[in-house]
Order: sequence, then structure tokens, then C-alpha cells
Amino acid sequence: MSVIQSLRGALGEDRVLTGGDMAAWSGDWTGRYRWTPLCVVRPGSTEEVCAVMRIAHSAAVPVVPVSGHTGLAGGTHGDGAVMLSLERLNAIEEIRPEARVAVVGAGVVLSALHEAAEAQGLSFPITFGARGSARVGGLLATNAGGSNVLRYGNTRDLVLGLEAVTAEGRVLDLMTALHKNNAGYDLRHLLIGSEGTLAVITRAVLKLVRQPRAHATAMVAARSVSEALVLLNRLQDVTGGAVEAFEYMPAAYMDTYLALHPEARAPFDSPQAVNILLELGVTSPRDSTPGEDGLVPVVAALRGNAGRAAGTGAGAGCGGGAFRGAAGRDVGAPRGGGRGLAVAGRRAGQ
Repeated sequence: MSVIQSLRGALGEDRVLTGGDMAAWSGDWTGRYRWTPLCVVRPGSTEEVCAVMRIAHSAAVPVVPVSGHTGLAGGTHGDGAVMLSLERLNAIEEIRPEARVAVVGAGVVLSALHEAAEAQGLSFPITFGARGSARVGGLLATNAGGSNVLRYGNTRDLVLGLEAVTAEGRVLDLMTALHKNNAGYDLRHLLIGSEGTLAVITRAVLKLVRQPRAHATAMVAARSVSEALVLLNRLQDVTGGAVEAFEYMPAAYMDTYLALHPEARAPFDSPQAVNILLELGVTSPRDSTPGEDGLVPVVAALRGNAGRAAGTGAGAGCGGGAFRGAAGRDVGAPRGGGRGLAVAGRRAGQ
């Protein structure tokens, strides 16, 4: 019996794709990488993943796990391999608000996890551009960072427990929800970031955090990275570590982006050596309730401290005035002073 026949016997005819049905799994969306898998399998449970791994292992056929298929580095190249799609392992099994954890399958789309956590007033703080298609298994396999890594760390910092299937089809049950667990070897962190080379991650216990009540976002220009770091440290000090994102964009990056996206506008009238996209997120009512002037305190803190960084050359001047809590804007872009700062704010639910 062939490998494909064995897989169909274990999973069902419709769970094993061949020929033209594999087109979506035969390359990345850029078209730079192309390959021809032996087949694509779509298991719907940990037990079915075990069956796939046992069959492939006995036939010495490689297996390439595939998550959201959003990578750009050819990491899922699978010529002649069984490509194991995690898309059907998509159950959000449990959100535990009192413990602030989520138990999820590896096929859960990141944006779906965000929505489930937010419905409980919580947040899973890993976020990036592909959140509408990236899946939890891919986050774990690559130890994804995203834009909020400064405050919350990489994915591994938000994982309490894992379930994974080894090459020979055995289940590793590491599904603890304990925050303090110093018993023995830490296989969890060995698997996170291993990109499917050690085992196929099938489930996870993830940390959740309190959902921020208000945000303030700004694009800031500086003369050097050192000046930008002065601003970062000042903001961390005055907000108690509320800086969620601090994205460095050098002039070369901005030039390339604008060339590729002619519909976009530059944030400043003239090119800047150092461009920083930053965001603060606060959870306390004190920092998220508008004052008498209507300005949310976190926005005022960002405006005031980024403005004072003008003494070092960063954020000199403010463009567009003060955007208030109901502004409904994520990013303010100054267009009058060449070098400057614009701040936008929003509260939860806006």
C-alpha cells in the first residue's frame, strides 16, 4: 500500500490532497519559492496527526508542518514531502478569565484568538500584519515577535504549556497552566522556535493579559538611534513601562516602502534619518479617562514627553494639534514642520 493510500485510509479521502488540489500549498504568495509536495494532509485532531506521523515515519517520507502559510522565507518548502496543514486544529477550547489563559489548537487564526480574548476583557498581545491568516502553530514554531515584543516579549514568553507529536507519532503532553514550573528539562522552550524540526505542535496554553483601556500612537523623527532611545527610556519611566511598540524605520526602509506603495504618503515633509512608530497602552482608569480638556492622559504623556525630546533633536514640534480620545485615528502624521510629532489616541471600544 502506498503512503497516500495509507494516509487516506487513516484520515479519509477528502483529507488527503494530491495533484491540482495542492496548488495553494505548492509555493508562497510571492511566487519566489515553488515546490511539489507528495500530498497535503489536513488532520482534524491530535490522534490524526499521530497517524500521519507514524505512516510517514515508517515509509521514511519527510513531513513539513504548515500553519497559516504566510511566511516569506521558503520555510515550508516541501518537494516530495507530506505537507501537514494545521488549519483544522482550530478550536479555541477554553478562555479562563480568572486564570488569564487560553487553551487553543495550533490551527487557530491569530485574529480569532484576539477576538475571543477581547470578549472577556483580555488580550493576547502578539500582533502583526498577518494576524488575519497566521495561525498559533506558526507563531509557536517560529517564536514570532510582532510589534508589541518590547512590552510582552516574543511568543515563547506567552506560552505556559504545549502539546506536540513527535516524528514517530508519540504525543508529548506538556499542557501545564502553571506560571512557575521549574521541574526538569524545559521541552516547551526547546520546541518553540524549532520550526517543526523536532515535533508538530498541536495545542497550547497561552497567557492572556488585561486589555488596555486606551492607546496613544505617534510617529516621531529623530536625528539618531541614540536620541530615539532617550525618548524610549523617558516614556518607559513616566508611564511605568506602558510602551507597547517602538518600531525603528530608517530612511532606507521608508524610501523602499514608499517606492513599493505609491499610494502611501510620507509621514514627514522631508526624509528623516530615524523614524519611530510608537504606541503606549494603559490599563488603569486614571490613565485612560479624559480630563477636563477632553485629552486622555496617556495621549498627554506621549505628547509632552516626546515634545521634550526636542531638546535632543527628537520629535521637535507637533503636527496637527492634539488628537483627543475619540479621534478614531491610529497614527498622526505631521506635514507642516518637516521634523515633528503627531499623536493620536483611542479608548477601548473605539
